[in-house]
Amino acid sequence: MKTIFITIFEGVEARSVLRTSIMETLLADPEVRIVFFTKSKERAKLYEREFSGERLFYEVVPPREPAGLDRLFSRLKFFLLKTPTTDLKRQLRFQEHGRTFQYLVGTLLNTVFARPSIRRIVRFLDAALINDRRYAAYFDRYSPNLVFVIHLFDNPEVHLVREARRRGVPSVCFISSWDKVTSRCILRLLPDKIIVFNELVKKEVMEHSEVKNEDIVVCGLPHYDHYFRGSCADKKVFFEQIGIKTNNKLIVYAPVGRAFSNSDWNFIDLLHRLRDEGKFGNHVEILVRFQPNDFVDASEIKKRPGLRFDYPGTRFSSERGVDWDMSFKDLEHLKNTLCHLSLLICYASSLSIDAAVFNKPVINIDFELRGQEDPLKSPIQYFKTDHYAKALRTGGIRLVRNEIELIEWVNRYLQNPGVDHEGRARLVKEQVGFPDGNSGKRIGEFLLGMMKRA
Repeated sequence: MKTIFITIFEGVEARSVLRTSIMETLLADPEVRIVFFTKSKERAKLYEREFSGERLFYEVVPPREPAGLDRLFSRLKFFLLKTPTTDLKRQLRFQEHGRTFQYLVGTLLNTVFARPSIRRIVRFLDAALINDRRYAAYFDRYSPNLVFVIHLFDNPEVHLVREARRRGVPSVCFISSWDKVTSRCILRLLPDKIIVFNELVKKEVMEHSEVKNEDIVVCGLPHYDHYFRGSCADKKVFFEQIGIKTNNKLIVYAPVGRAFSNSDWNFIDLLHRLRDEGKFGNHVEILVRFQPNDFVDASEIKKRPGLRFDYPGTRFSSERGVDWDMSFKDLEHLKNTLCHLSLLICYASSLSIDAAVFNKPVINIDFELRGQEDPLKSPIQYFKTDHYAKALRTGGIRLVRNEIELIEWVNRYLQNPGVDHEGRARLVKEQVGFPDGNSGKRIGEFLLGMMKRA
């Protein structure tokens, strides 16, 4: 029996593995068993109810705050990454809080130490000096042949890879996010192999984590597979489910979330006002799709009794963040929404790519509704980040810089949804990696090959 350890500490990890063909592909081999690591009994019980079997095991490893040298290296990982995105974040924090001395020292340290040679030294010391053994008992119990992590930017996954390295067990990391490599931090420890979903992320990993070309595999995004496989629900049936007439056009607005903006409710009101004034033409409906990793202010919804909205996902905490999960039903509803909408409107969001997969026009809002009250909550700042600038350069996302442009482009897209089709095709080609519905299978087969060679 071959054993693989897989982390599902965060929502993005569960979505990438449990709800894709990665797990299906692994379990197709009767000699493979999977041990999942999660951080709470609540999460483990939720997953066990839906995914159970004699070859599936769940272990709860609660998070713990790093201390001593572990804390030092945990903080150093942020100083060792220097990109236009990290520079932007530092500038915004300075605008928000002041603290000139802290800003200057942070900029100096980042400029001096964010170099390949320094990163290599820090990783060597991290591996040599930190002796975190929280996973030792699980290695003794299960004798794994492979470790697979999906969020190596966080400490729980780092220490699992650390134990694997100590015991000579191969490890693989899947980077499923398009922004983490250039906007969050460096990888503290490097696994044996890294899986990415497109060539852009591969180049970023090579540049910022000093990983060799031959140690990176491009496989595509597994949670996009269901977009490319199977058909959407009948439009009439779906529109009846969400309460709108079949001949109406659907505009979906995706809020950026309260952690990143204080403008969402203002923009929701603006869209409804323009719709009610007839600025978007006739027979137009608006659906607001809140994020699965955010919490919605119920009092704001009560102020808008006619608001049509989706609030997908299961949340495990009272704060916005990574403690969320989306069920198969949530994912299927999102697919049908993308399939049948006429236009997506949002700030900077990965949902822009999802809509482009279905060749749906995408408008991003590049103007403020509340002014510069809080630089860190200015939703238009993210257009300057590395990852989003690359998406914008494809021409598949339309930026509007004022209310007049918004009205103009809403009408243009509603009348002719084929406008900017070529740009959307470029966006999908660059960002999605493999639009064939087999990314999960590819990743699963790669992991099986690693286990057989172990």
